[in-house]
Amino acid sequence: MLIRFSFKNFKSFKNENCLNMEATSLKEHEYNVAKINNNEYLKVSAIYGANASGKTNVLQAFGYMQNRILKTDDSRKNTPIEENVFTYMINDDPISLEVEILTKNGKIYKYGFEVLKNIIISEWLFEKRVNKFYTIFERENNLVTLKNNNKVTEYANIDSRALFLNIFSKIDSNNEDFNNVVTWFINANYLDLGNPLFENNINNRISLKILSDEKYKNELIRFIKTFESDIEGIKITPDSLETVKNNNGIVKIELIHKGENGIIKALPLELESNGTRKMFHLFDFFMDALKYGMVLFIDELDAKLHPLLTRYIINLFHKEETNIGNGQLIYSTHDTVNLNKDTFRRDEIWFSEKDKDGISKIYSLSDYKINDTKVRNDATYNKDYLSGKYGAIPVLEDFNIL
Repeated sequence: MLIRFSFKNFKSFKNENCLNMEATSLKEHEYNVAKINNNEYLKVSAIYGANASGKTNVLQAFGYMQNRILKTDDSRKNTPIEENVFTYMINDDPISLEVEILTKNGKIYKYGFEVLKNIIISEWLFEKRVNKFYTIFERENNLVTLKNNNKVTEYANIDSRALFLNIFSKIDSNNEDFNNVVTWFINANYLDLGNPLFENNINNRISLKILSDEKYKNELIRFIKTFESDIEGIKITPDSLETVKNNNGIVKIELIHKGENGIIKALPLELESNGTRKMFHLFDFFMDALKYGMVLFIDELDAKLHPLLTRYIINLFHKEETNIGNGQLIYSTHDTVNLNKDTFRRDEIWFSEKDKDGISKIYSLSDYKINDTKVRNDATYNKDYLSGKYGAIPVLEDFNIL
């Protein structure tokens, strides 16, 4: 579970900003909160804002951090990551990224690093014990000080482009703390649906469990039927894993519809609506998050989806009955239909705003003040947002044809 994510000097975010998933003391929609070890965490956060305000940059900052951690040394040498294109105004200050996370075994860690022009400037890992963070390792440039089993060890002249988190995971593959953090990042997902190439890759992805796991297939059918009731089933061609392997992995998916007078018709998935195809391909990601408590970042979740379908997804994460693993959904959106007190707690609503100098910031509705007064939970969030009361909306000027 993500507790908080801090980032600095990434794209339009020059100053440190923090996406905080720790629930505030608000007494509204208490079922929206996951209660773990006497702490409360948000299961959903929605980020609103004008186009080019920085919403996507928040999610991309996490995606970049995850990619940096999981990318192998060899692949990094072959395709070097040019971090300087991500820094604010391409300046000489490093990107700074940090997460505080709760792992499956109940441990809380704080991990982060600073990187500039592909060089690791600093890196750190702490574990929280009885409300205090204790150092596991700290790094300054190429020197790392590791505290392991009450023993202090120094590692000098390590690869300046590699994270020590990766290096030591290979040195001591049984180290619980390092494995906990790496596994957490492996299980997190960032879906950049605003990127046409990424979306195309997602749309061409089909889990072969649909052929080998009947329970999975039936669950997928039930999921699709919740928003398209005339679906009767799924037809897969070829219908066996062995045949697929001999067919270069080519699979044809058809959704079976019950039409007029009960006539059954098969429609190729590529001819279904954009919304149906999107939900079909996102099914695995939703289920993994809901069942196993994973964190799911999605850019432009609501694109091509009816607002009621978006609300349906939000409710899947809010309800204890469906979100059995306390998974988290963090997404960017322009969907103001669901921007209301019936759907969200105030601390679940975030805004991204860019100032006149092009510097972005994020802030929560629960922290926002109008004339030194916090927004009440009986306010009309969507109308107030569109009227400009909370900021984070586009400033439009008249356009005249010459």
